[in-house]
Amino acid sequence: MGLISRTYIIRPSKPATLPDPDPSHHQSNRSLPRLRRDSTPDPMGRRRRAAAAAAAGEGPDCFSHLNEDLLRSILSRIPTRSAAALAAVSRHFRKEIPPLLERVDSLTLHEPYAQPPLRVTPPLILRRLALAPHRAIPPSSFRPVLDDAAQHGLSELAFRLTRRARLPRNVLSVKSLAVLDLDTCAVPPWSGVACPCLRTLRLHRVAIDQGIINKILASASCLDTLEMVYCTGIGTGRVGGCTVESSSVRNLVFRPTLNLAQTTIRASALRTVTLYTRGKVNRLELAPAPEVRKAYLHIAKSLTTKESFSVRPFLDAGVRLECLTLRGHAMKVLSTEYEDIPELTVMFQDLRILSVSLDISSAQETVFLLKLLESCPNLQKFSISAAGTGKYKDLLPFTDHKEKLASISCLTTSLVEFTFLGFRPQQYQKELMVFLLTQGKKLKKVWVEFEKGQADAVKKILSVKRAPIEKTTSKYAGHYTVEFDYS
Repeated sequence: MGLISRTYIIRPSKPATLPDPDPSHHQSNRSLPRLRRDSTPDPMGRRRRAAAAAAAGEGPDCFSHLNEDLLRSILSRIPTRSAAALAAVSRHFRKEIPPLLERVDSLTLHEPYAQPPLRVTPPLILRRLALAPHRAIPPSSFRPVLDDAAQHGLSELAFRLTRRARLPRNVLSVKSLAVLDLDTCAVPPWSGVACPCLRTLRLHRVAIDQGIINKILASASCLDTLEMVYCTGIGTGRVGGCTVESSSVRNLVFRPTLNLAQTTIRASALRTVTLYTRGKVNRLELAPAPEVRKAYLHIAKSLTTKESFSVRPFLDAGVRLECLTLRGHAMKVLSTEYEDIPELTVMFQDLRILSVSLDISSAQETVFLLKLLESCPNLQKFSISAAGTGKYKDLLPFTDHKEKLASISCLTTSLVEFTFLGFRPQQYQKELMVFLLTQGKKLKKVWVEFEKGQADAVKKILSVKRAPIEKTTSKYAGHYTVEFDYS
């Protein structure tokens, strides 16, 4: 028969904390493991100790006996999220704080509610309301929701649909509204407009009439930011046009649809402007804005022969510009307007960043670029995107421009970063690159993008000035980007 192995655990019959009267017992049990005090949690004992400590004055309760007025005053001075989290501190707060909250931070609805969910007595203050109904729910059913939200001091409203259906006619009648975001919807022409506190208006893929835009701009005297992206229904008749005329708008983003043919921007208080045009545009008017700081102008190539562009007054008045970006055919439009003068009559003392899309094959655009650089004595970042498709042999020799470049102070004394996108080892571009690398006294970083098949020729040109740090990346297929760090 096999032997059966058994293990026994011996535990003392008395508590380990009691002293043992027999010292010899310690000698006989010296090999036994040390016993630990029982660590089972005792919530009742902990509560008794906390109550005893509070009764002894060690931890006074300063919040349980606050009256309602004082507690409401405290809650009104902290964010809504913090006020809601304060309700979890104690049972007393869990009972007292929710009825005292006077505002709701955000509310999102996908379908209209049958009864108002917001407390009426005392009234709640609603900060933001987001409405995103399902496709089967008509947007007009949210009209009572907007009326109810208007009584609670609504300040931000976002309405997003899955199709361009008509919004409720009272969407522009909330007088306390400060921010309005409309996306993929249509504003009824008979909508009432009464939003004197509106400061930010974003219209993305919205069908809206020019008359409604005029009413909004007239009603919102403190409108600060206006975004109009792919809005339709603005113009009437065969030739569609849009006019934005405001004395308060400081930030403007305007990106029209394909069929918009006329654009007029008259906003004298502009600080930043982002303006796009499409191929069918035949008339563009950009009025002067003396306070503008940042301008991004993307003028598309016009498909019509009769065109009327007026951008020169805007550039002449922008003496405080800090960042200027000219994309598309903006250089061609400006070079045509400034063709009759030998140099610009304005100096851009504050301009630090200049980025242009340049047709290298056009002598007219190249000459205008030299005029523009001559008017920027403190330029620090300069970027060229070569967009020429013509024959480079038609361009004037670089020797005709070399003396002019040498007289431009920003290229030799203040330029820090230079970027050349679409660089080709042609004679004019080669001489221009060599001039900037050798004459730029403060030049620290250079980025050059070129085709992979021209890597050897481009690197040979760039070797006129060795850089301690050189990085080559291939972000786009068929193109290399080389970064030189001279700092």
